[in-house]
Amino acid sequence: MASRALLVCLLLASACAAPSRPAPAPPVERPPEVDKEKAFWKEKILGIQPSWGRKELQDFLDGIRVSSTHRSVFLDGGGSGSPTIWYNLYSLDSTWGAYVVWNEIEGAKGIRSAEVVGFPDLRHRIDPDLFDAVSAIHQSPSAQRGLEFSTVSLVRAVNALQPLGREQAVKALWSYYRLARALSAEEARKYSLDEFRLHPILQLLFQGISGYRLGGGDVDVDYPVVVVQDVPFMLVSGYTLMGRPLDAAEYLGQATTHLRASPLLPRTTTLEAADELIRSPLWKGLNLGAGMEGRKRWQIRRQALWASSSVFALRPEESSSDCCVDPTETQWRAAVDRAKAIGIVWSPEIQDFILGR
Repeated sequence: MASRALLVCLLLASACAAPSRPAPAPPVERPPEVDKEKAFWKEKILGIQPSWGRKELQDFLDGIRVSSTHRSVFLDGGGSGSPTIWYNLYSLDSTWGAYVVWNEIEGAKGIRSAEVVGFPDLRHRIDPDLFDAVSAIHQSPSAQRGLEFSTVSLVRAVNALQPLGREQAVKALWSYYRLARALSAEEARKYSLDEFRLHPILQLLFQGISGYRLGGGDVDVDYPVVVVQDVPFMLVSGYTLMGRPLDAAEYLGQATTHLRASPLLPRTTTLEAADELIRSPLWKGLNLGAGMEGRKRWQIRRQALWASSSVFALRPEESSSDCCVDPTETQWRAAVDRAKAIGIVWSPEIQDFILGR
């Protein structure tokens, strides 16, 4: 009897001394409608033929895709790995895309594989409480790809994070960074994870944060994103590698100041904001040469037009086919006046521009 009592005491002591194991995290379930959306697109792309080249594929996708105002048709592409994998990533709607692997670089030898992919595929790797914020980060523009800059997507990301408070916002930003670093090379291609999406968000979200350079930019600025009337514009088209670019983790380490006091709330049409930027002392201080100034003016105006594309588009008489002078000054003035007249305003409810009157 004594030996049994001793054994019980030893077992109790061992249990008390052993560290308790955390309860397993509950499985992260995707909403049923997400699986239905993916199944819908998987069925749609069954029509892709292995013998097709790029033109045949593009024509087919144009016939089935659902246009998304602030998402490019072509999301990513190129060659990666050894041996080299040649791929393209096309949008199908605002969430899903077609990841296509080619047999060789030009696509003349046909398609090796086609797959439906989307950020919801990665939901199980993200804290459920942060998923919406992390998803907004993923949809925001990369600092490395200035010519693909989306004003509205950046505003949406900043406005998704600002109400969370500094602690939760930083958690969401770190979550995206770690996810981007943890993915395999193939996963990174499929989902187009890009840690440089964090830089523009951090610049706008945190008060007093330093600027950043990711190499040699075509414009010499420390703060690549300029905000006019709460409308962001990207000044830098892209970077060439010079030295070591500012790592997203280093920049995140500076996120110790207060968040901006309120969400971004664009207060004018994007076309008027573009005009204000181009007339500003900051613009004059860029010291752009004659040829560069035309290209930069074109870049800023294209950003303004894309940001308002849910409710506004150039008319044929307001456009030309010449790069960097499209539209001409006369055409642009007509477009600005028309945008002002139709009453374009920002909607905080849907986080997009609408016709307000």
